[in-house]
Amino acid sequence: MSAKSVLSPTTWVVMPGYNEAKYLERALKKTLKHTKNIVFVDDGSHDSSADIAKKHLKHVLIHEVNLGKGAALKTGCNYAFEELGAKAVVLMDSDDQHNPDELSIFQARLNEGKQIVLGARSLFGNMPLVRKFGNAFVSAIMLVLYWRYIPDILSGYKAFTKNAYEKIIWKSTDYTVELEIAANIAKQNLNFSLVSIKTIYHDMDRGMSVIDAVKVLIKIIGLRIGL
Repeated sequence: MSAKSVLSPTTWVVMPGYNEAKYLERALKKTLKHTKNIVFVDDGSHDSSADIAKKHLKHVLIHEVNLGKGAALKTGCNYAFEELGAKAVVLMDSDDQHNPDELSIFQARLNEGKQIVLGARSLFGNMPLVRKFGNAFVSAIMLVLYWRYIPDILSGYKAFTKNAYEKIIWKSTDYTVELEIAANIAKQNLNFSLVSIKTIYHDMDRGMSVIDAVKVLIKIIGLRIGL
């Protein structure tokens, strides 16, 4: 007998993925222990990601070419809200770096009437040093430009209702989608609830490079002045 879903029937998980065959099956199996409401968006992968997803899920959407994380998230969210009748979605990365045990916390916050729920990793936890600096840098720049502090902006684990989605919907097609979501929250002074999350790091040496930091800075400034 399958475990009872920790999510409401009208809350769906949206997982984007690009060449995530290495960790996808593990991530899906762990998440399926908590809910069957999962939409996977394969963003033009060249590996077996789509085939793996189809083995486990009913709702698998495929981009024929790689459009970027932002585009994949928008495809998944639009499908969940427009085709599946979702009232809320939870965004999760498909590389097994998010803990599905925390889905119940996101749902509890939604049940309390929270419109936006952001997962945030502690800078004092086991986060690699380069990522700590990167996350702190992004939040600091956002605070300076928008006068709003949002921790761990680069975290992909978050939830929002359909009403909130219509307010924060993004134009970014690439990985800077996380920045635009945060900027839209800040610009509109929207309330959000924070959830302390744990993250599994498979590649401890990966993080924000100097070039990445410059790109992020340019993107945030561009969002602030409306470019």
